[in-house]
Amino acid sequence: MSDGLTVKKSFWERLKDTYRISILDDENLEEVGSYSLSLLSFYIFVSVIALLISFLVIAFIVFTPVKRLIPGYGDITDNKKFIELSKKVEGLESEIQAYDVYTEGLKNLLTGGVHNSSVEKLDSVAALKNVRPELVNPTDMSESNRTRELNFLPFATPVSGGISARFQPSIRHYGIDIVSSSNTPVKSVLDGMVISAEQSISGGNTVYIQHQKNLVSVYKHNSVLLVKTGDIVRAGQAIAIIGNSGEMSTGPHLHFEMWYDGKYVNPENYVSFN
Repeated sequence: MSDGLTVKKSFWERLKDTYRISILDDENLEEVGSYSLSLLSFYIFVSVIALLISFLVIAFIVFTPVKRLIPGYGDITDNKKFIELSKKVEGLESEIQAYDVYTEGLKNLLTGGVHNSSVEKLDSVAALKNVRPELVNPTDMSESNRTRELNFLPFATPVSGGISARFQPSIRHYGIDIVSSSNTPVKSVLDGMVISAEQSISGGNTVYIQHQKNLVSVYKHNSVLLVKTGDIVRAGQAIAIIGNSGEMSTGPHLHFEMWYDGKYVNPENYVSFN
């Protein structure tokens, strides 16, 4: 026991012993400087420096963006900025999906290839959120309520004459055929913008006009087009001359269609042709 106590005492005594560190000139061995310190003070100094460096490193990691580079540090979903960006991305994805569906329906409409599946897809867009109301009506309504607002629009007569073929969607005849005299001007039923004015194989010289309330009017088989794509037209303005162009035509007449929210509607319910 006495030997053990002696060893322990000698250790603490050595810690308290003072040592001198001398700095000598290498050429003449002259003492340039000297420093006195004990092992205990040296250990305390090293420990304080180590603690200070550790504190600075931890503070640098915690209070700077560098912590995001450390694998497993925190959960990125808790980051406020990340959450905000995620919400914006979700909103943009919904809007892009709505635009894609709307564009597909409009493309089918312009090419005369609208099928029931396309119409059903356009109906599904109504459930999407954050969609611009001028493109898609988000309210799921019955047919009568869906087209009710069309009754309040001041439609002009596109062309006066007798109806030779009525609205028959069951055989994919989505409009009506009006027979009139040659050189009769075809007029726009409402104010709007021409979204297409060109010739197609089946419809001949055709004009598509986008109106308010997401309504599109279609004028086919004209002999001459008086407007071009991008033109702004007024209700009652002449946009074409009645004709017999296109493979689907059997004589001079106007084939007139109306599409509301991507669905065909019967023009006779809203427009007078007398």
